Amino acid sequence: MNNQKKSFLEKVSDFVVDRLAGPMAKFGNIPAVAAVKDGLVAIVPIVIIGSLFLLIAMLGLPGTFSEDPLIPVLSSVSSRFLIFYNMTMNFLSLYAAIAIGMSYAKRFEIDSINAALLSIAAFFLININDLSNGMSVTNFAAGGLFAAIISSLISIRLYRFFLERKITIRMPDGVPANVTNAFVALIPFFVIFTLLWVVRSILNFDITSFLNTLLGPVFSGTDSIFIFIPRVLIGLLLWAVGMHGDNMIGPIFEPLKLQWVAENAKALSNGVDIKQLPHIWTTVVERITIWPAAAWGILFWMWKSKLKQARTMAGIATPAAIFTIVEPVIFGLPIVLNPFFIIPFILSGTIAAIVTYSAFSLHLINRVFVELPWATPPFISGYVATGGDWKGVLMVVINFAIGVVVYYPFWKAYEKSEKQKESNQENEQTADSSVSV
Repeated sequence: MNNQKKSFLEKVSDFVVDRLAGPMAKFGNIPAVAAVKDGLVAIVPIVIIGSLFLLIAMLGLPGTFSEDPLIPVLSSVSSRFLIFYNMTMNFLSLYAAIAIGMSYAKRFEIDSINAALLSIAAFFLININDLSNGMSVTNFAAGGLFAAIISSLISIRLYRFFLERKITIRMPDGVPANVTNAFVALIPFFVIFTLLWVVRSILNFDITSFLNTLLGPVFSGTDSIFIFIPRVLIGLLLWAVGMHGDNMIGPIFEPLKLQWVAENAKALSNGVDIKQLPHIWTTVVERITIWPAAAWGILFWMWKSKLKQARTMAGIATPAAIFTIVEPVIFGLPIVLNPFFIIPFILSGTIAAIVTYSAFSLHLINRVFVELPWATPPFISGYVATGGDWKGVLMVVINFAIGVVVYYPFWKAYEKSEKQKESNQENEQTADSSVSV
């Protein structure tokens, strides 16, 4: 029987693995949750392109970034850029419904074409009740995202129910697969469409409005410094014990962040002041906050170190770290379960999160309305996503400085320890040489 006491780091690792990582991993592996995550990732290119076109349009409009257009030559075509924006960002929920439905169906090996058709039809049926004055597309924007998620998941789940119980039209052997799939879908489609039509058109129950009324205050309240800080802290804690913190926590917050940046973009297009946009927390805000402090801070001391292996690792890790690809420094130094670095790693990112969120809350920086690829360097995303606000870049510099300061005493202690090890090894080698002689 092993009575050896566990070290503090071992206890921390066990707690994170057993109490945090385990449940999060199980949650993320639920087919419906994984389908939502993958579906939202699939529509990110549409969000990025749409928000960039909004940025271009705003550069040609007065009263956005300045009293006069920043680029007057764009004024005559800004309205055309806004059309592109409206066809992308303001149809976000429609695209999400299709992507999520196809992603969910893939897990059950359901025909992707039938899944796409079912998902888009379900979305239309829960959102459209009156065509007498044309089709209202209000719910097609970010406000309909959670209704899109639910309609796609439920419709695909019902479709699977019919397939598993063979409540379908069976075709004889030799019929082409595309024809078979069409007739297989006939009965399930009819029943699912009818149910959704009854709910929306006969019972006049607006699922989208109901969900927004019920969940809106909860989700809006999530964009809070009191939620943002624990998210950053827990994410860094997971990284510190060797797990991919972003992937573990991502499924919980990705739908919200996507909706928030879309709502910011819509508010800006409607004339809301860029510092007064409704939401602070976006993916860009996370990227300009966490890694400039938690990863770049230690890289600074690695470059200045007298330890050859530290400088070598800095040269290897820095190119990737510029693009917030932090695995080389986290696992290469390593930071993972390192008694010298686990505290400053978590502390630096958490302090940076407090400072950054507070700066946005105090309206010191333009709020983010542009979605960018996650690997965009923070000093670029901090400028572009805030509509060219130089203070977005300054925030990255401040967070980097926070990391440098927080890591300093811990790095010095680590350096001293490594030098002592090198000295001991040299003494042992000298002693061995003397004995041999």
